[in-house]
Amino acid sequence: MSTTVIVQARMGSSRLPGKVMRDVVGRPMIELLLERVKVAQCVDQIVVATSDQSVDDKLCAFVESLGYQIFVDQKPMSW
Repeated sequence: MSTTVIVQARMGSSRLPGKVMRDVVGRPMIELLLERVKVAQCVDQIVVATSDQSVDDKLCAFVESLGYQIFVDQKPMSW
């Protein structure tokens, strides 16, 4: 049995836009989160789920550059 972790992230927050790419100790928050999830012994795969909005393009490019998979939902977002 394999375990996949899905991390939901987006750049279009109304309260703090772009927070997933904000620096925390000199690195984007999403990078720190993914590194911490990666060390879990029961995790086989990590996928970042986001929207198809153009504001999320930077997030997608960054996450892919780290070697993680992206799932882009093309349905209207309800969150």
